[in-house]
Amino acid sequence: MDVIDIKILEELKLNSRMSYSDISERIGKTEATVRRRVKKLLEDKVIKQFTIEYEIDTKPKTSATIKIEPDFKDIKRILSELKKIDEITAIWRLSGDCGLLMKVDIATIEQFNPLIEDKISQVSGIKIVETCFITDIIK
Repeated sequence: MDVIDIKILEELKLNSRMSYSDISERIGKTEATVRRRVKKLLEDKVIKQFTIEYEIDTKPKTSATIKIEPDFKDIKRILSELKKIDEITAIWRLSGDCGLLMKVDIATIEQFNPLIEDKISQVSGIKIVETCFITDIIK
């Protein structure tokens, strides 16, 4: 491996889809030279694979709290079913007659009603008391 190989590798590291022609222009060598050297780097296992680095933003964009009154005779089953709902990211048991407070994270506000109707409300033994959308996180 020499300086030319290193320059080729640096270009491919910046953009693994860069054409041999573009690499040759950037490093000042012919396309045939770049093609031959990349082939040799592959054969020598210096280049093991061409990859894509991409971060998918999987963070939900909308969060809300939901306060529910559970039937405490059935609390273990209710908690077990609520824990299975992926969008529910936290569940707190509150003191006194306050019941449970849950935090949900969803990608869009349009997903909120289906979450309530198709998942949370299907858990028997709960009554939804209050929902609040989180508009700003202070701390």
